[in-house]
Amino acid sequence: MKFLLILAPLIVVALSYVMYKEDGNIKKLIITFLLLWAVITLAIVGNVMRSLTVLFLTHILAIVIAYGATIYYVLKEKFIWLALLSPILTMILYLIFVWIGNEHLPTVG
Repeated sequence: MKFLLILAPLIVVALSYVMYKEDGNIKKLIITFLLLWAVITLAIVGNVMRSLTVLFLTHILAIVIAYGATIYYVLKEKFIWLALLSPILTMILYLIFVWIGNEHLPTVG
């Protein structure tokens, strides 16, 4: 499993390089690396969600889908916005749950 964590970004880097050599589009290359950086960052930051197992598993699934959307962008040069934003949405949902469950909120009654 750890091998896949190293291999997955390398696949995107290799595909990006091949597509850059074919097209020569530096803008696409920069956007691809920014998307890959964002997906990896969200995957690392998502480890704080382990206390809510269902939401954590949903976040991991969203990361995998966003990774697929990054590969789709490399190959077709089209964004799938919902797939790319889904890890951010799960993080926002986690932050809302943490804020609601915070003991420092004023009590009603």
